[in-house]
Amino acid sequence: MELRATTRKWHQLGERKLQRESWQLTGPQWRCCEGDAWAVAPLGCLVAVVSNRLDPSSSLPENVKCQLRIFRGGSCGLVTCIPWLVRLETLLALQWTDSALLVAIFANACVRVFSAHGEFVQHFYLFFSDKESRGVPIDPSVVTICTWGGGAVYVSKETTCLYIQRGFDGRDCTHFSLREYSLHVVALGVVPREEWLDSVLIISRVDGACFMGLQDLIKCRDLEDFQRYAQEIQLPTNVVYDDIILCNHAVSLCDATYFAFREKTTGLVASMRYRHGRVDLLWHGKLDTKGSLYVVDGGIVALVLNDSVAFVDSGSTIISVDFPVKALCASSDVGGGLRIFTDSRSEFFKIVSPDSQAVFSEASCSPAAVLLRNEMFHAGDVKACETLRLIRDDMAEATSVCISAAVDCWDFDTASMLLDAAAFGTSMGSVQGTTRADILPAITVSDEKMVATALGDLPPSTREHGDTIDPIAQDTPMVIAKPESRYSPVTIDTESDCKTRFTGSRSTALAMLRVANALRSNPSDIRTNASQLISIGAQLLVGLLAAQNCHLLALRVSDFLGVDKNAVLIHWVRTRVKLGAHMTDIELVEAITKLLDGYAGVILPYADIAAAAARERRSSLALALLDRERSLPRRFRTLCSWGELSKAASVAAEAFDLMYAAVVVLKAQQGSNLDRIVELANGNTCVRDVFVKQCRLAGAADVLQIFLERIDDIFGAGVNAARQALTFLRKPVTSDTRPAMHQLVSHISTQSNTQAEDCSTWLKFSSDFFGSVAVSKNTNGSGTPDSAKLWHECISQQRELLSVQHELERSSTTLADIGLVGRSLVFTVFSLYRLDRAKEAAALAERFHMPFNQHWRCRLAAAHDVHNINDLLRMANDKTAHAQYVCLKNGKSPIDLVLEALLSLGATSAVETVAATLRYPHQQQWRNRLNARTGGTVSQQTAEEAPSLLSSISKRIWH
Repeated sequence: MELRATTRKWHQLGERKLQRESWQLTGPQWRCCEGDAWAVAPLGCLVAVVSNRLDPSSSLPENVKCQLRIFRGGSCGLVTCIPWLVRLETLLALQWTDSALLVAIFANACVRVFSAHGEFVQHFYLFFSDKESRGVPIDPSVVTICTWGGGAVYVSKETTCLYIQRGFDGRDCTHFSLREYSLHVVALGVVPREEWLDSVLIISRVDGACFMGLQDLIKCRDLEDFQRYAQEIQLPTNVVYDDIILCNHAVSLCDATYFAFREKTTGLVASMRYRHGRVDLLWHGKLDTKGSLYVVDGGIVALVLNDSVAFVDSGSTIISVDFPVKALCASSDVGGGLRIFTDSRSEFFKIVSPDSQAVFSEASCSPAAVLLRNEMFHAGDVKACETLRLIRDDMAEATSVCISAAVDCWDFDTASMLLDAAAFGTSMGSVQGTTRADILPAITVSDEKMVATALGDLPPSTREHGDTIDPIAQDTPMVIAKPESRYSPVTIDTESDCKTRFTGSRSTALAMLRVANALRSNPSDIRTNASQLISIGAQLLVGLLAAQNCHLLALRVSDFLGVDKNAVLIHWVRTRVKLGAHMTDIELVEAITKLLDGYAGVILPYADIAAAAARERRSSLALALLDRERSLPRRFRTLCSWGELSKAASVAAEAFDLMYAAVVVLKAQQGSNLDRIVELANGNTCVRDVFVKQCRLAGAADVLQIFLERIDDIFGAGVNAARQALTFLRKPVTSDTRPAMHQLVSHISTQSNTQAEDCSTWLKFSSDFFGSVAVSKNTNGSGTPDSAKLWHECISQQRELLSVQHELERSSTTLADIGLVGRSLVFTVFSLYRLDRAKEAAALAERFHMPFNQHWRCRLAAAHDVHNINDLLRMANDKTAHAQYVCLKNGKSPIDLVLEALLSLGATSAVETVAATLRYPHQQQWRNRLNARTGGTVSQQTAEEAPSLLSSISKRIWH
């Protein structure tokens, strides 16, 4: 092969060289006329054309105004043709996103999103428009819009706001007011980056220009914040530039990005460079006012006219390249190239890298050029051996240059020869070990994988497809100097302005070459080279292939380059569900699980597969797929996001996780709807228990009461009513403030009753509930009929006690002042004994079957409290009561308790009288205590016995 054939496609552009590649368009239906709207996707993989020139032979309805045609970029074969019912004049912008979605913005502020095959995805309206103004077309002088592959930025002078929209899903949009600053905005542009937040907004104003990173822009809340982050751009003249030209697609590895300002009326152009947070002016001048302007790598701009294209660079004349036919559409491509489509051919222009010039330039004696002639060394040429010995110190540099030049090649035979030369240079003994660095972020490609057979069935190199690169690109262009297009170049650092050399290994370069070769054939039909693939990144490349339904190729490329393939699988699932509209859910589940065998449930969770099916509005299919998910957290989160709370509650019960149940209850409470919680709690004890606990913590007993009744938990309703009654027994209601849980029940009364009435009402409810359980033997709740019977008896006694206490308070103002209602039976008996109403107290104790010990201690405590010595003596001499009293282990006898009470009151004579009736040694014990008390020598133990004894009496009375 003649190595210098590569240089025939190079054309001089000042101190640089311009490479031109061309190939034939074989699509018979390809057409794009002047006045049509068009958009080119990254790598030129897809071309969208909107035309109002309808085919007269087609039987389209009369209301069809224009057609959307989508072509494959390699051969321009027709993918789809969609009729539109809107006029072409209403289309404001047509843009391909980085994920190969087609976005169309219309004059009524409507944004429509289409897939790579023309299928309608969704629509939304720009956020500055309201329903009343959507029928009024947007005035371009009022609204300035800029779109790129990652979203849109627009300024409305009517609302004086700047809007930043991330993506085109119609949700992620922020805005803030610019006030009078918005009136000065003339044009907008965005320098795209792989990370959305790293992108840079360029603003052209009537009084200058500025730029700002999007990560700072989304922090702004007003004009002051905006002016704090904005950085001014130094422009050469006081010209109002009304257009900003740049590439609309992000690249993964980019040291510098180039764009240009243009004044359409006078043709003034300023070429700019953004690098490391700075914007520098490269050159400025005056070009033709006609035609479209595009940016190329290295600060070069391209002016596309009707029948020619002119590339302009600083320090050189304008070069005009004439085509046999006029250019139909053009686009600045990733990696710094220009892609042009004519009616029969596709052209690609790019600046030749310094490494390629070092290898292929005529009379080049660089070490890389010498290394490329290694076949002479293999042939045993003595001069070749001597030459290799002379460049041995530069062998490592020559190897790197050969690899970098191979990446930039479009001819795979030439690239293979360069990689062979690099391999030969590596094998030389003087070559030091090179650093193996990968070309893609977060991707490691090993040598073994590069030489594996993962892409063994991909198309071979261009030796078998010699017509891939058309020989028309070898024609020498016509160079015409146009004196009317003068410009003033600015001195720049051309060496640092050049593209950074590819520093990856030979195996990595070989991998990208094989991928680029595979993409040129069907079904992808993408004409590209390794350099562009490196620029766009493996992740975006795989996304582009999946968007074109090249799922198998995308999976093979993902495996080959080590890229996450889950996005490809999810896109395939959505496509399969969309195409399987005629299939049942069971058939689709079987087809998906069979075709995803080895992926589903292993590297791709079933929850993600189910979510993809749900996005296609196949809810039952999504639930069937989700049932195969083994991870309970994933299944629970997915069900909650879909609003399937009943199934989420079942997962919470299966996981025995109260936090899951709490999340279900929280989501069910949205909208203050108790019916939803009742529905979930029926048959799910986990949700029921969590809600019950939540109500109790919130103090919403009335809400809990209604809830328990509605889930038919009668026993629980009775217990809750008893709990509520106890709250009234323990403390009065002092506030009418109700907890937030009361919002779930709209018919709860807000009137506050008296303490006795509320307590009696709740006790009646509780008694009725327990009575119904005991009679009907209802076992739906947590209790049993026997326990319900016991509760019913206790509640009935408490209600009767409240009635008696109420009557006692009405009979005596003293008792009313004390407040018997709601107090215990012990306190009531104690209070009656204190007021010398012993008969009523004894009758009350007998009526409620009060234990004798408790009754006797109440009497003792009351007599001691009112210093009733006579009653204490009667209790000391009552032998019958002493016999009925049950002494606990290590407890005091009843006579000791009475004597302690008398002694604490200072009634020593009464103690002597009672002690005389005791037997020895009990009698002697009390006489010793009396003697010690009379003589004034009271031991510490004796002094502490009385209060401790009385304390024990009090505790046993009240507890």
